[in-house]
Amino acid sequence: MRNRIFRGLLVLATTAVIVASVLIAVIMYQGSMATMQRDLRQEATYIKMGLEQGETNYLQALTAESSKLTRVTLIAPDGKVLYDNYVAAEKMLNHKDRTEVKDALAGGVGLSERMSDTLSEKTFYYAMRLENGEVLRVARTEESVFATVAGSIPYMVGVVVLVALVASVLARRITDKMVLPLDQVDLEHPLENDTYDELAPFLTRIAQQQKQVSEGLKQLRQKQNELAAITQNMNEGLLLLNDRQHILSINDSAAKLFSIQSEAALGKNILTLERGKEVQELLQKVADSGSGESLYQKDGRYYQLCGSSVGGRGSVLLIFDVTEKMAAETLRREFSANVSHELKTPLQSILGYAEIMKNGLVQEADKQRFLEKIYNEAGHLIILIDNIMKLSRLDEATGSGSNFEPVELKKLAEATAARLVSQAEKKNVTITVSGCEAEIEGVPSVLSEVIYNLVDNGIKYNREGGRVEVVVSVSPGEAVLTFKDTGCGISAADRERVFERFYRVDKSHFKETGGTGLGLSIVKHGVLFHKGRIELESELEKGTTIRIILPRN
Repeated sequence: MRNRIFRGLLVLATTAVIVASVLIAVIMYQGSMATMQRDLRQEATYIKMGLEQGETNYLQALTAESSKLTRVTLIAPDGKVLYDNYVAAEKMLNHKDRTEVKDALAGGVGLSERMSDTLSEKTFYYAMRLENGEVLRVARTEESVFATVAGSIPYMVGVVVLVALVASVLARRITDKMVLPLDQVDLEHPLENDTYDELAPFLTRIAQQQKQVSEGLKQLRQKQNELAAITQNMNEGLLLLNDRQHILSINDSAAKLFSIQSEAALGKNILTLERGKEVQELLQKVADSGSGESLYQKDGRYYQLCGSSVGGRGSVLLIFDVTEKMAAETLRREFSANVSHELKTPLQSILGYAEIMKNGLVQEADKQRFLEKIYNEAGHLIILIDNIMKLSRLDEATGSGSNFEPVELKKLAEATAARLVSQAEKKNVTITVSGCEAEIEGVPSVLSEVIYNLVDNGIKYNREGGRVEVVVSVSPGEAVLTFKDTGCGISAADRERVFERFYRVDKSHFKETGGTGLGLSIVKHGVLFHKGRIELESELEKGTTIRIILPRN
C-alpha cells in the first residue's frame, strides 16, 4: 500500500509536469506562429517602403544581407516572378494562380499556408500589392517555428526531471505521513484509535468481528475442554486417526493400554504402537466396510476394540476393558455347569432308588433305608436350591443400602450359634461366643446367614472334641467378627479359591459332610453386600481363622 501511494503520487506529479510542458509547448507554438505572421507583415511593410522609395539596389542589398530566414519574392501583375532570394526567378513558374497573389491583386493583401513546391516544406505566405501593381510576397517555413519551440525543449526536460525528483521526495514524505496513522492503528482495540474518520466504519466492523471471533473461540475452547475432560476421564480408550492411520488424539486410558505417553503418541501410526493381528484386522474392517469389532488380549486382560470410519477422512477407535465381563461370562458358564452337575447328582440318586422300589426289587426290610436315602437326597437338593437362590438375591442386591437397620453383632452371633448347638453336640464340638457389643448398619438376615455358614463349616470340618470360637471386637470405624476353629485347616493352594462357588477343599470329605460348596461363597457375597472384607488364615491340621471386617458407619 505504501509503495502504491508513493507511485501514484509520483506518477501524478510527473504526469502533471509533462502535460503542463506539452501545453506550454503548444502555447509557445501558437504564439510563435502569431509572432511569425506579425513579423512577416512588418517585414513586408518595410520592404514595400524601401521599394516604393526608389531604392534600385534595395533587393540586391536585401539578398546580400538576408540570412534567408525569410523568403522574399517580387511578382509582376501577370504572375511572372521578377525576383526571389532563394531561387533564380527565371526558373520559377508563373504565380498568378497562387492564392495569396490573387488575394493581393484583388484586395491589396493576401495570406495563405501550404506546401511549397520549391522548398517542399509547409510554408506561410504574406503578399502585398505595390503602387506599381506588382506584388511583394514574403514567406517563412514551419521549420523556423519548430526551431523556436525546440530551443526551449531542453529547458522543459530539465524542469520535468527536477520536478520529478522534488515530487519523489515530497511523495515519499506525503506517503509516510498518510500511512503513519494506518501503521499505528491498534487492531486489538479498534475503537480506541485516533485516526482517519473514513476508517471508523472499518474499525467498527473489525471490533464487531473481534467480538464474534472471541465469543466463538471462547465457546470452542469450552467445548474442547469439556470434550478433553470427558475423554481423558473415560475408562474406555479413545483414539482418533486420520486417513493414513496416524494418531490425531489419544486419551489417557488408551495411552496406558499401549504403555506410552499421550503426547509421544501424537502423529505416529497406530501400527507402530501395536502390530497385533487383532488391531490390523480391525483397521482393515473399518477401511472396507466403515466399521468393525475385534477382541484383543494383552497382559492377561481382554479388550473389545470398536472402530468406525469418519466420512472416509479418518476413523475413531474405542477400547473397552471386558476382562470382568469375560470373567463373569466364564463364571456364569462354570456356575451353570456346576449347578447342573450338583442338581443332577441327587436327582439321579433319587431316581435310582425310586426306580428300584417301583420295580419291586427292594426287600421289605430295605424299604425304610431306601426311603431315608430318597429323603436325605431331596433335603440336600432343597438346601442346594435354597443356597443358589440366596446367592442370586445377594448378587442382585450387592451395593444397595436398602432395608439396612441397626444390628448388634454379638447378640446376633449368640442367637445364630444357639441354632447349631445340637449339631455341634453330635460331633462333640464346643461353640463359644465372646467379645464386646458392636452395632453396625446392616440386614440381620444376611448377617445371620454369614455367621451361620462360618460356624456350620467350623463344626463340619472340625475334629472330635474340637472348638469353634466366635469373637466380636471393634476398631476405629470397624467391627470385627473372628471365627476360629480347630479343624483340618486349608492348604495354601486352596486358600485363594475357597470362596468360589461349588469349590470344595476335600471332595471325599464332602460326601461325609453333605456340603453344597456354596457356604463360603454366600459368606463372601454377604460381606461384600455390607461393603466389608474377609481375611483368612489357615494351616493344615492346625485349624482355620476367618475375620469379617465390617464398617460401623
